[in-house]
Amino acid sequence: MPELKVEIDGGLHALSNCTWITYMPCGCPCGALTAAIGDEAFATEEQAWQEIHPLKRERDKYRRQGYRLELMSWPRYRAEVDLSVRCPHVKAKTSQQTLDAAVTGGTS
Repeated sequence: MPELKVEIDGGLHALSNCTWITYMPCGCPCGALTAAIGDEAFATEEQAWQEIHPLKRERDKYRRQGYRLELMSWPRYRAEVDLSVRCPHVKAKTSQQTLDAAVTGGTS
């Protein structure tokens, strides 16, 4: 496959050096999809949505809820996005007991 290029923030980048970041409605990042690897490329936002959520009803649901995707270069991703940071907008309602129940399916 020929190397695909995209223009982001006024610069030209190889698609293989980019990633799609999923943002929650609150604006916090919650996921990443490599834009191109091997013979697979997700050059458009719709292609990225379809890869992340294969079912149209899932894509529609998340879009209605306010989730969005943004294509960015790997250097910008490394500088600005940290997916290991917990979203400060979600209240911590989960206790260890609740987590344990979820893992075991509610059985002990």
